[in-house]
Amino acid sequence: MENNNTSAAPGGLIDVHIHALPPAYVAAVEAAGGDPSGFPSPTWSPEAAVNSLDLSGASLGILSVSAPGVSIAGTGQEGRDLARALNTQLASYATSDEYSSRLAFFGVLPDWQDVDGTLDEIDFLFSRQKLCKGVTIFTSYGSHLPSNLLFKPIWEKLNHHRALIFLHPTTLDITPRFISGGFPQPVIDYPIATTRAAVDIILGGIMRDYADIDIILSHAGGALPYLANRVECLLLNPALAGMVGVSREDVRAGFGKFYFDTALSTSAAQLGSLLSFTSSERVLFGSDFPYAGREAIAAVLGQYRRFVEGDGRGGEIGPEVLRGNAVGLLGRHGHR
Repeated sequence: MENNNTSAAPGGLIDVHIHALPPAYVAAVEAAGGDPSGFPSPTWSPEAAVNSLDLSGASLGILSVSAPGVSIAGTGQEGRDLARALNTQLASYATSDEYSSRLAFFGVLPDWQDVDGTLDEIDFLFSRQKLCKGVTIFTSYGSHLPSNLLFKPIWEKLNHHRALIFLHPTTLDITPRFISGGFPQPVIDYPIATTRAAVDIILGGIMRDYADIDIILSHAGGALPYLANRVECLLLNPALAGMVGVSREDVRAGFGKFYFDTALSTSAAQLGSLLSFTSSERVLFGSDFPYAGREAIAAVLGQYRRFVEGDGRGGEIGPEVLRGNAVGLLGRHGHR
Protein backbone atom coordinates (compact mmCIF):
# COMPACT_ATOMS: atom_id res chain seq x y z
CA MET A 1 0.00 0.00 0.00
CA GLU A 2 1.44 3.35 -1.00
CA ASN A 3 1.57 6.09 1.60
CA ASN A 4 0.52 9.44 0.10
CA ASN A 5 0.45 11.55 3.25
CA THR A 6 2.17 14.64 1.88
CA SER A 7 -0.91 16.73 2.60
CA ALA A 8 -2.14 14.75 5.58
CA ALA A 9 -2.94 17.80 7.67
CA PRO A 10 -4.07 21.15 6.27
CA GLY A 11 -1.42 23.83 6.46
CA GLY A 12 1.65 23.53 8.60
CA LEU A 13 5.29 23.21 7.69
CA ILE A 14 6.80 20.04 6.25
CA ASP A 15 9.96 19.10 8.11
CA VAL A 16 12.40 17.53 5.64
CA HIS A 17 15.22 17.25 8.16
CA ILE A 18 13.98 15.26 11.16
CA HIS A 19 15.77 12.11 12.18
CA ALA A 20 14.80 8.67 13.42
CA LEU A 21 16.85 6.36 15.60
CA PRO A 22 15.09 2.98 15.31
CA PRO A 23 16.21 0.28 17.76
CA ALA A 24 18.23 -1.63 15.15
CA TYR A 25 20.23 1.50 14.34
CA VAL A 26 20.87 2.36 17.99
CA ALA A 27 22.12 -1.19 18.56
CA ALA A 28 24.45 -1.02 15.55
CA VAL A 29 25.97 2.29 16.67
CA GLU A 30 26.46 1.00 20.21
CA ALA A 31 28.05 -2.21 18.92
CA ALA A 32 30.55 -0.13 16.94
CA GLY A 33 31.56 1.88 20.01
CA GLY A 34 29.33 4.90 19.52
CA ASP A 35 28.92 7.70 17.00
CA PRO A 36 32.36 8.39 15.47
CA SER A 37 31.45 12.07 15.05
CA GLY A 38 31.77 12.53 18.82
CA PHE A 39 28.16 13.70 19.14
CA PRO A 40 26.21 12.03 21.95
CA SER A 41 23.38 9.88 20.60
CA PRO A 42 20.02 11.32 21.68
CA THR A 43 17.01 9.34 22.78
CA TRP A 44 14.23 9.03 20.24
CA SER A 45 10.74 7.70 19.74
CA PRO A 46 8.07 8.31 17.10
CA GLU A 47 5.98 9.99 19.80
CA ALA A 48 8.83 12.41 20.53
CA ALA A 49 9.17 13.12 16.81
CA VAL A 50 5.48 14.01 16.57
CA ASN A 51 5.78 16.23 19.66
CA SER A 52 8.67 18.03 17.97
CA LEU A 53 6.55 18.56 14.87
CA ASP A 54 3.94 20.17 17.09
CA LEU A 55 6.59 22.47 18.57
CA SER A 56 7.67 23.54 15.07
CA GLY A 57 4.16 23.95 13.74
CA ALA A 58 4.79 21.18 11.21
CA SER A 59 2.06 18.91 9.94
CA LEU A 60 4.42 16.31 8.46
CA GLY A 61 7.97 15.13 9.13
CA ILE A 62 10.04 13.11 6.68
CA LEU A 63 12.20 10.87 8.84
CA SER A 64 15.78 10.06 7.93
CA VAL A 65 18.60 8.13 9.58
CA SER A 66 21.50 10.47 10.30
CA ALA A 67 25.23 9.83 10.02
CA PRO A 68 27.06 7.53 10.27
CA GLY A 69 24.10 5.59 8.85
CA VAL A 70 24.41 2.02 7.65
CA SER A 71 28.14 2.55 7.07
CA ILE A 72 28.53 1.85 10.78
CA ALA A 73 27.89 -1.82 9.94
CA GLY A 74 30.43 -2.01 7.12
CA THR A 75 30.09 -2.75 3.43
CA GLY A 76 29.06 -6.41 3.55
CA GLN A 77 25.91 -8.40 4.22
CA GLU A 78 25.56 -6.96 7.72
CA GLY A 79 25.20 -3.49 6.22
CA ARG A 80 22.66 -4.71 3.67
CA ASP A 81 20.63 -6.40 6.38
CA LEU A 82 20.69 -3.26 8.53
CA ALA A 83 19.49 -1.10 5.62
CA ARG A 84 16.56 -3.45 4.97
CA ALA A 85 15.66 -3.62 8.65
CA LEU A 86 15.66 0.18 8.92
CA ASN A 87 13.57 0.64 5.79
CA THR A 88 11.07 -1.87 7.13
CA GLN A 89 10.91 -0.07 10.48
CA LEU A 90 10.61 3.39 8.96
CA ALA A 91 7.83 2.14 6.68
CA SER A 92 5.98 0.80 9.71
CA TYR A 93 5.96 4.27 11.28
CA ALA A 94 4.79 5.89 8.05
CA THR A 95 1.91 3.45 7.54
CA SER A 96 0.75 2.93 11.13
CA ASP A 97 -2.69 4.11 12.20
CA GLU A 98 -1.03 6.19 14.91
CA TYR A 99 1.59 8.07 12.89
CA SER A 100 0.75 7.83 9.19
CA SER A 101 -0.77 11.32 9.08
CA ARG A 102 2.37 12.88 10.58
CA LEU A 103 5.41 10.81 9.58
CA ALA A 104 6.92 9.85 6.21
CA PHE A 105 10.50 8.78 5.48
CA PHE A 106 13.54 8.98 3.26
CA GLY A 107 14.84 5.49 2.51
CA VAL A 108 18.10 4.14 3.91
CA LEU A 109 20.85 2.83 1.64
CA PRO A 110 23.90 0.67 2.33
CA ASP A 111 27.35 2.20 2.25
CA TRP A 112 27.81 3.19 -1.41
CA GLN A 113 31.12 1.31 -1.54
CA ASP A 114 28.84 -1.75 -1.66
CA VAL A 115 27.57 -0.78 -5.10
CA ASP A 116 25.55 -3.94 -5.76
CA GLY A 117 23.90 -3.82 -2.36
CA THR A 118 23.01 -0.16 -2.85
CA LEU A 119 21.51 -0.80 -6.30
CA ASP A 120 19.38 -3.61 -4.92
CA GLU A 121 18.10 -1.50 -2.03
CA ILE A 122 17.19 1.35 -4.38
CA ASP A 123 15.11 -1.08 -6.43
CA PHE A 124 13.53 -2.44 -3.26
CA LEU A 125 12.54 1.03 -2.13
CA PHE A 126 11.17 2.31 -5.42
CA SER A 127 9.97 -0.83 -7.21
CA ARG A 128 8.84 -3.13 -4.41
CA GLN A 129 8.20 -1.32 -1.13
CA LYS A 130 7.06 1.93 -2.83
CA LEU A 131 6.67 3.94 0.38
CA CYS A 132 9.63 6.31 0.72
CA LYS A 133 9.60 9.96 -0.32
CA GLY A 134 13.20 9.70 -1.50
CA VAL A 135 16.52 8.48 -0.12
CA THR A 136 19.19 9.76 2.24
CA ILE A 137 22.78 9.80 0.99
CA PHE A 138 25.93 11.00 2.72
CA THR A 139 28.67 13.46 1.85
CA SER A 140 31.33 10.76 1.61
CA TYR A 141 31.78 7.01 1.74
CA GLY A 142 35.18 5.92 2.97
CA SER A 143 37.67 8.03 1.03
CA HIS A 144 35.23 8.71 -1.83
CA LEU A 145 33.13 11.82 -2.47
CA PRO A 146 29.76 11.36 -4.21
CA SER A 147 30.87 11.95 -7.82
CA ASN A 148 33.51 9.20 -7.70
CA LEU A 149 33.25 7.07 -10.85
CA LEU A 150 32.73 3.99 -8.68
CA PHE A 151 29.29 5.37 -7.89
CA LYS A 152 28.15 6.06 -11.46
CA PRO A 153 25.78 3.04 -11.53
CA ILE A 154 24.14 4.35 -8.34
CA TRP A 155 23.49 7.78 -9.82
CA GLU A 156 22.11 6.14 -12.96
CA LYS A 157 19.75 4.02 -10.87
CA LEU A 158 18.60 6.99 -8.79
CA ASN A 159 17.99 8.97 -11.96
CA HIS A 160 16.03 6.05 -13.43
CA HIS A 161 13.70 6.16 -10.42
CA ARG A 162 13.49 9.99 -10.48
CA ALA A 163 14.62 9.99 -6.87
CA LEU A 164 14.45 12.86 -4.45
CA ILE A 165 17.74 12.86 -2.52
CA PHE A 166 18.42 14.20 0.94
CA LEU A 167 22.19 14.79 1.28
CA HIS A 168 23.33 14.66 4.88
CA PRO A 169 26.87 15.27 6.13
CA THR A 170 28.95 12.60 7.78
CA THR A 171 32.26 12.43 9.61
CA LEU A 172 35.36 13.91 8.03
CA ASP A 173 38.57 11.90 8.33
CA ILE A 174 40.80 14.81 9.34
CA THR A 175 43.58 15.49 11.82
CA PRO A 176 43.04 16.66 14.47
CA ARG A 177 39.68 14.94 14.42
CA PHE A 178 37.98 17.25 16.92
CA ILE A 179 38.14 20.94 17.77
CA SER A 180 39.41 21.80 21.28
CA GLY A 181 40.21 18.19 22.00
CA GLY A 182 36.70 16.82 21.76
CA PHE A 183 34.10 19.22 20.33
CA PRO A 184 31.89 17.05 18.08
CA GLN A 185 32.26 17.28 14.33
CA PRO A 186 28.56 17.97 13.60
CA VAL A 187 28.84 21.47 15.08
CA ILE A 188 31.30 22.90 12.53
CA ASP A 189 32.72 20.14 10.35
CA TYR A 190 29.40 18.76 9.09
CA PRO A 191 28.48 21.98 7.24
CA ILE A 192 31.97 21.93 5.72
CA ALA A 193 31.45 18.31 4.63
CA THR A 194 28.22 19.37 2.92
CA THR A 195 30.04 22.20 1.14
CA ARG A 196 32.76 19.86 -0.15
CA ALA A 197 30.26 17.25 -1.33
CA ALA A 198 28.04 19.82 -3.05
CA VAL A 199 31.00 21.25 -4.98
CA ASP A 200 32.14 17.72 -5.84
CA ILE A 201 28.67 16.89 -7.18
CA ILE A 202 28.70 20.00 -9.38
CA LEU A 203 32.27 19.61 -10.66
CA GLY A 204 31.65 15.90 -11.23
CA GLY A 205 28.77 16.71 -13.56
CA ILE A 206 26.09 14.98 -11.49
CA MET A 207 23.56 17.81 -11.68
CA ARG A 208 24.19 18.18 -15.42
CA ASP A 209 24.02 14.49 -16.31
CA TYR A 210 21.12 13.28 -14.14
CA ALA A 211 18.28 15.68 -14.76
CA ASP A 212 15.53 13.64 -13.09
CA ILE A 213 16.94 13.76 -9.56
CA ASP A 214 16.69 16.60 -7.06
CA ILE A 215 19.05 17.06 -4.11
CA ILE A 216 18.28 18.72 -0.79
CA LEU A 217 21.37 20.06 0.99
CA SER A 218 21.32 20.02 4.79
CA HIS A 219 21.89 23.07 6.98
CA ALA A 220 21.35 25.70 4.27
CA GLY A 221 24.13 24.15 2.22
CA GLY A 222 26.82 24.72 4.82
CA ALA A 223 29.24 27.33 3.47
CA LEU A 224 28.15 26.84 -0.14
CA PRO A 225 26.19 30.12 -0.49
CA TYR A 226 29.31 31.99 0.63
CA LEU A 227 31.88 30.01 -1.39
CA ALA A 228 30.10 29.02 -4.61
CA ASN A 229 31.09 32.19 -6.43
CA ARG A 230 34.73 31.50 -5.53
CA VAL A 231 34.47 28.14 -7.29
CA GLU A 232 32.84 29.65 -10.36
CA CYS A 233 35.29 32.55 -10.65
CA LEU A 234 38.39 30.41 -10.22
CA LEU A 235 37.27 28.26 -13.15
CA LEU A 236 38.36 31.23 -15.25
CA ASN A 237 41.87 29.93 -14.55
CA PRO A 238 42.57 27.58 -17.51
CA ALA A 239 44.70 25.28 -15.38
CA LEU A 240 41.83 24.77 -12.90
CA ALA A 241 39.16 24.56 -15.59
CA GLY A 242 41.15 21.78 -17.24
CA MET A 243 40.87 19.63 -14.11
CA VAL A 244 37.11 19.17 -14.45
CA GLY A 245 34.74 18.19 -17.22
CA VAL A 246 32.17 20.90 -16.66
CA SER A 247 31.93 24.47 -17.90
CA ARG A 248 31.35 27.59 -15.83
CA GLU A 249 27.82 27.59 -17.24
CA ASP A 250 27.31 24.01 -16.01
CA VAL A 251 28.58 25.04 -12.59
CA ARG A 252 26.30 28.06 -12.35
CA ALA A 253 23.28 26.05 -13.50
CA GLY A 254 24.13 23.18 -11.17
CA PHE A 255 24.34 25.37 -8.09
CA GLY A 256 20.91 26.72 -9.00
CA LYS A 257 19.34 23.26 -8.95
CA PHE A 258 19.99 22.44 -5.29
CA TYR A 259 17.32 22.68 -2.60
CA PHE A 260 18.29 23.78 0.93
CA ASP A 261 16.81 23.06 4.33
CA THR A 262 16.91 25.46 7.26
CA ALA A 263 17.99 23.01 9.98
CA LEU A 264 20.06 24.93 12.57
CA SER A 265 20.50 27.67 9.93
CA THR A 266 18.07 30.48 10.64
CA SER A 267 20.19 33.45 11.67
CA ALA A 268 19.88 36.61 9.60
CA ALA A 269 23.39 36.01 8.27
CA GLN A 270 22.54 32.47 7.17
CA LEU A 271 19.12 33.15 5.68
CA GLY A 272 20.25 36.41 4.08
CA SER A 273 23.20 34.66 2.45
CA LEU A 274 20.99 31.82 1.28
CA LEU A 275 18.45 34.17 -0.32
CA SER A 276 21.27 36.07 -2.02
CA PHE A 277 22.46 32.79 -3.50
CA THR A 278 19.33 30.88 -4.49
CA SER A 279 15.66 31.32 -5.26
CA SER A 280 13.27 31.36 -2.30
CA GLU A 281 11.43 28.52 -4.08
CA ARG A 282 14.32 26.24 -3.18
CA VAL A 283 14.23 26.75 0.58
CA LEU A 284 12.64 24.07 2.79
CA PHE A 285 12.02 23.77 6.50
CA GLY A 286 14.14 21.45 8.64
CA SER A 287 14.49 21.08 12.41
CA ASP A 288 17.27 18.46 12.93
CA PHE A 289 15.34 16.80 15.77
CA PRO A 290 16.44 15.00 17.95
CA TYR A 291 20.09 16.02 17.47
CA ALA A 292 18.72 19.50 18.01
CA GLY A 293 16.69 19.33 21.22
CA ARG A 294 13.61 21.31 22.15
CA GLU A 295 15.58 24.34 23.41
CA ALA A 296 17.73 24.53 20.28
CA ILE A 297 14.72 24.13 18.00
CA ALA A 298 12.83 26.83 19.88
CA ALA A 299 15.84 29.14 19.53
CA VAL A 300 16.24 28.65 15.77
CA LEU A 301 12.48 28.97 15.26
CA GLY A 302 12.65 32.29 17.08
CA GLN A 303 15.44 33.45 14.77
CA TYR A 304 13.44 32.34 11.76
CA ARG A 305 10.31 34.20 12.86
CA ARG A 306 12.27 37.36 13.56
CA PHE A 307 13.77 37.18 10.07
CA VAL A 308 10.38 36.60 8.44
CA GLU A 309 8.80 39.46 10.37
CA GLY A 310 11.66 41.96 10.42
CA ASP A 311 13.80 41.49 7.31
CA GLY A 312 12.76 42.98 4.01
CA ARG A 313 13.17 39.59 2.36
CA GLY A 314 11.53 37.65 5.17
CA GLY A 315 8.20 37.26 3.43
CA GLU A 316 9.95 35.34 0.64
CA ILE A 317 10.39 32.37 2.99
CA GLY A 318 7.37 32.59 5.28
CA PRO A 319 5.90 29.32 6.58
CA GLU A 320 3.32 29.10 3.81
CA VAL A 321 6.09 29.50 1.22
CA LEU A 322 8.26 26.78 2.78
CA ARG A 323 5.29 24.42 2.92
CA GLY A 324 4.40 25.14 -0.71
CA ASN A 325 8.01 24.53 -1.75
CA ALA A 326 8.00 21.12 -0.06
CA VAL A 327 4.63 20.13 -1.48
CA GLY A 328 5.78 21.12 -4.97
CA LEU A 329 9.07 19.22 -4.67
CA LEU A 330 7.38 16.09 -3.38
CA GLY A 331 4.80 16.37 -6.14
CA ARG A 332 7.55 16.54 -8.74
CA HIS A 333 8.69 13.13 -7.49
CA GLY A 334 5.25 11.55 -7.52
CA HIS A 335 4.05 12.21 -3.96
CA ARG A 336 0.86 14.20 -3.54
